[in-house]
Amino acid sequence: MSQMLDVEPPSPPAGYFRARAARLGALLRQGHTPEKIALSVALGITLGLFPIFGTTTLLCVAAAVALRLNHPAIQITNQLMYPIQIPLILVFIRIGESMLGVAPIPFSATLMVAELRAHPTVLMERFGTAGLRGILGWAMVAPVVVGLTYVSLLPVLRLASRRPATPEAATIANR
Repeated sequence: MSQMLDVEPPSPPAGYFRARAARLGALLRQGHTPEKIALSVALGITLGLFPIFGTTTLLCVAAAVALRLNHPAIQITNQLMYPIQIPLILVFIRIGESMLGVAPIPFSATLMVAELRAHPTVLMERFGTAGLRGILGWAMVAPVVVGLTYVSLLPVLRLASRRPATPEAATIANR
């Protein structure tokens, strides 16, 4: 016996979302130049599309440490790529296959489940090769994605960095 109560959850206090946005903005800008932020976002997007599922966070950490980039910016953009990463895995595999001139591997969920049950090692071998082909396809696209994203973001971030912060935003960010 459960009864539903007609109680609405409390709404956030006035200015709550503005305060959170200002804090996030301050965190994203924290001690970094527009160039570093643009590179952080560009690499977060590109590494977030890497076709081996489950590796992107570590790749972003490694890139951020090696290049002294903004960790929140690279990880946020990496996580935003998740819905796009999954469908692009097959696209990257197909690009790699066409570059190598090999026949496409058939992808079917029912075929994969049946093969997993019957011959798991064969499945791993076949799709391990597909993963390598996907990495090849991604490697061909990655420099273009990084370059276009960086070049597109840099003027916007430079302009935003020149704009003086409002006293209200500075107060909210320092809370």
